[in-house]
Amino acid sequence: MKSKIVKILNSFTSSEIYTISSLLLLNVILIYCLFIDVIVINTIVYNFFLILIILVISRFFEKRNNNGVLRQVYLIPFIFLVYTNVRVIIDVIFVNDFDYYLINIDKFILGNHIGEILKPLTNPVFTEYLQISYFMFFLMPIMHIIELSRKNNHNDFDKLTRNIIFGFLFSYFLYLFIPAIGPRFTIYEFSRLNIELPGIFFTDIIREIVNVGGGIPKGSLIPEIDVNRDCMPSGHTMMTIINMYFGFKFQSKLRWFFYIIGLSLIFSTLYLRYHYLIDVIAGLVFAIISIKLEKFIFDKLRKNG
Repeated sequence: MKSKIVKILNSFTSSEIYTISSLLLLNVILIYCLFIDVIVINTIVYNFFLILIILVISRFFEKRNNNGVLRQVYLIPFIFLVYTNVRVIIDVIFVNDFDYYLINIDKFILGNHIGEILKPLTNPVFTEYLQISYFMFFLMPIMHIIELSRKNNHNDFDKLTRNIIFGFLFSYFLYLFIPAIGPRFTIYEFSRLNIELPGIFFTDIIREIVNVGGGIPKGSLIPEIDVNRDCMPSGHTMMTIINMYFGFKFQSKLRWFFYIIGLSLIFSTLYLRYHYLIDVIAGLVFAIISIKLEKFIFDKLRKNG
């Protein structure tokens, strides 16, 4: 029996195991949610459909003995599809957000809101730079993956890809514990953000893209209801730290670019009022945990294989 399980595990990449396991675990949570709201049945079916697609694609690669670049990266779009589970589960389980507690933790640490402390730094040029830096969140890991895919070091490429996928999936589960919407809604008026923090050319456009990606449709009348509850921990901080860590570990040609823009991105989460300080601190801590946890799980899988 054990040898059969080992054989099955060996037919999947680590990233495939992470993704399928996450979808199964989310379905376990959703089955519990069924007792509260039957509407989640749609998401349960959706998750099983995603698993089926991954199994088919994995089998396709396995038959052709293909463990190249494409097999490592095809899952990247799937992790964003998995993200849709977060809002569904939070809406069913939680009645209230946890922003009140996060605000008070920040005030305990700083004595004031971080946005107020940073107000003297605000100017349109700086805002423009930081909003563009914030938008680089998804682009930097992709740039890093593309760079490593062109090298002949399969181990480094595999390690980066599976850590990026694992980190995103891990962050989704963390959002389920402390749902929050962030200071741009709770401390400030969301509708005045473009007035109070104006940019120059691209700021408003990028903000609109970020809003839509975060669940706020254009022209939303109640954005604080529509927005995803994904502030705690700061996934932007968490994934940026992971990418920066491997950029220096693997001596990426882009490592200083990742470092400068990465630090700017992390700072922008506070300056642009997306996150509380405690979100960013938690993002840093969980980035370290994610790297260590992924290594532990990967070593266990490899040992069993």
